Amino acid sequence: MSRLGEMAPFGWAAAAAALAVGVGPAALAQTPTAAPSPESTASQANENVVLEADELVDDEAARTITAQGDVQVRYQGRTMRADRLVYNLSTGDITAIGNVQIVAEDGSVTYAEQVEADEAMNVGSARELRARLGGTSTLAAREARRNGEGESELRNVIYTSCPICETEDRPPTWSLRARRAVQDHESRTISYQGAVLEIVGVPVLYIPFIAHPDPTIGRSSGLLPPDIGRNNRLGTFYEQPYYWAISPSQDLTTSLRLHGNVNPLVGVEYRKRFWSGQLSLETTFTQERLFDTEGDRFDENKFRYSAFGQGRFRINDYWDWGFGLERSYDDGYLRRYEVDGAGQRHGPYLGRETRLISQLFAIGQDANSFSSISAVSFQGLRDEDSSDLLPLILPFAETEHVLTDPLFDGQLRLQANTAALAREDNPATLAFEGNDARLSLSATWRKDTIFGPGLVLSPFAQARGDMFAVETSENNVETFTRGAGLAGAEVSWPFMRPGERFDVVVEPVVMAAVATDEQPDPRIVNEDSLAFELDDSNLFRPNAAPNYDLWEPGARVSTGVRATARAHSGQSATLMFGRRWREDSAPGFTDQNNLGGSRSDWVAASQIDLGRNFGAEARIRLEDETLSVQRIDLGVRGALGRFSGTARYYDIEDSVQTDPTAPNSEVSAQLGVELARGWRAQFGVVRDLDSDINLRQDIRAIYEDDCTFLEISYTRSETTRGTIGPDEGVQIRVGLRSLGVFGGS
Repeated sequence: MSRLGEMAPFGWAAAAAALAVGVGPAALAQTPTAAPSPESTASQANENVVLEADELVDDEAARTITAQGDVQVRYQGRTMRADRLVYNLSTGDITAIGNVQIVAEDGSVTYAEQVEADEAMNVGSARELRARLGGTSTLAAREARRNGEGESELRNVIYTSCPICETEDRPPTWSLRARRAVQDHESRTISYQGAVLEIVGVPVLYIPFIAHPDPTIGRSSGLLPPDIGRNNRLGTFYEQPYYWAISPSQDLTTSLRLHGNVNPLVGVEYRKRFWSGQLSLETTFTQERLFDTEGDRFDENKFRYSAFGQGRFRINDYWDWGFGLERSYDDGYLRRYEVDGAGQRHGPYLGRETRLISQLFAIGQDANSFSSISAVSFQGLRDEDSSDLLPLILPFAETEHVLTDPLFDGQLRLQANTAALAREDNPATLAFEGNDARLSLSATWRKDTIFGPGLVLSPFAQARGDMFAVETSENNVETFTRGAGLAGAEVSWPFMRPGERFDVVVEPVVMAAVATDEQPDPRIVNEDSLAFELDDSNLFRPNAAPNYDLWEPGARVSTGVRATARAHSGQSATLMFGRRWREDSAPGFTDQNNLGGSRSDWVAASQIDLGRNFGAEARIRLEDETLSVQRIDLGVRGALGRFSGTARYYDIEDSVQTDPTAPNSEVSAQLGVELARGWRAQFGVVRDLDSDINLRQDIRAIYEDDCTFLEISYTRSETTRGTIGPDEGVQIRVGLRSLGVFGGS
């Protein structure tokens, strides 16, 4: 008969079309849907089934219809192929035999040697089944059978997320074998009984029962892999998280961590997406006393907690609003329980491991303007931090608008900035730290022109007015104003020499400016320019002070040279060298920020990028007369064959150190070695050269391929903060794609 035929979807053709829906594990687990309406039935009747076969045999005696020879059935975007297809007119059974291949609408493919189903697809089975799940996982079974509604049973099953070698000469990195598996369509999970984990074909672990979500779904509720570990403070611990997929737009993860030395710790994380944005909240809590490095408890039994969160939401095309939450019960809670969150970004203002920041903000931005308003609070995690030093900012607000070509074809930048700081009274301190507020309005003009033999001239001018409200004593607030302005120009003369292999640009630069020189008001407290330094990043700024409380008075000149060499193949090298002269020294400008006298130290910066094999960068500060090194920050990276590494050296003289809690001299290095296929080793150290101790050191052995991650690491820290001192530990983490990551520290 003809190779191609069309017929209405009834009888054996209807059954074949139903079969083409897919008979893999997911299809076998399908739950019958509600009865179709008359309208939908009529619509389906008009959709034809396309059948292709080399031969069609109608056996009236056996009451069977057989299609054989490269059979293809296509219906509603789905395709089934087989060597032979038999439909029993008496029983309504359908049997597809030989190289059965079922292609679903989403492109996923299921293979089997034989598939059986009834006309209504209420019962289905397959032999020698192979299926791709979620595009990355493979499941094979000797037999698959649907047991009623919503459940499929698989016998002698193997599951892996690793690529399968087509030549079958190498087993997958890992696989899970089981005598029986059940796929539950209601819970969307696959569970295994009597499972064995095999590594490269070798059995390594017997698991009586294990379950995981169906890889064809994005997310599913259930237990997550646990974390297991041990350290001196907590003892042996076990943490079991549970994930709840509440809805397509929200989920909740809870965890319980049991410790050998101290009481359990509970964790909760909630996430939700909205049409206008998203939020996440995370907290941990426990009822416990304080404990030291060895886990010895002391002090009162109290409720202790940590809380981190963030959210950002769109108001309109210009404005977003959001919040960031960072709080801990006490200074040492996060480190005692090894809770993450400090130093991570939860908003526009970034905290540190020793200082938490909570914030509420609104930000607006377009091509020519930027605006923001925020309320910020701090929590210090060091012994010397106190509420009379760390203020509550209510609010900090700024807006900036850029107008192009408003005056002499230049650029005019209009800015407004305000900050109000509130502090708690602390009778324990002798100094009075009051509340204060400031409002600043400024206008800055600049124009870039080219004249003569390629010189670039950039004149600029700025006018600013500040109004302060300062609490000079308890219940006594003084209000006063300050006016400031400057004018000057920057001149550069770039020289370029193009070459066959690389181009070189050398650019001498001079910036000169003069500013108002009124005497500083002792009532103005420097709140926003405490830790800054004149270096390569701000050498040519007219006002070196980065914010508003400090103003650099008088005349100043900065000179330097910038040079760049760039190869046509992509490699590059840059260099900047220069210094600054000032008319007079001024209060608030010190040797620490490199502006203490009339001359700054020399500053230099360089960078070399030769691709993957080598790169280096350096920033140096040299004393103005003797050229002795005051500060150096040197980093280098490189790779050679199987070896790769990075190193960083930092050293600063006591006289120019801006952070008394930071080490003056430090070196860090990391070396990686590719050992064999998939295996590598890493060695890392961070050493404080002042105290001659290792702040951190680690050794790691790592295996990684397309479906597996294994890490064995040893880490040690010798730092001491409060009652928590040096610590060391061994960590083993195993990650199996689609099953999760097992392990803890």
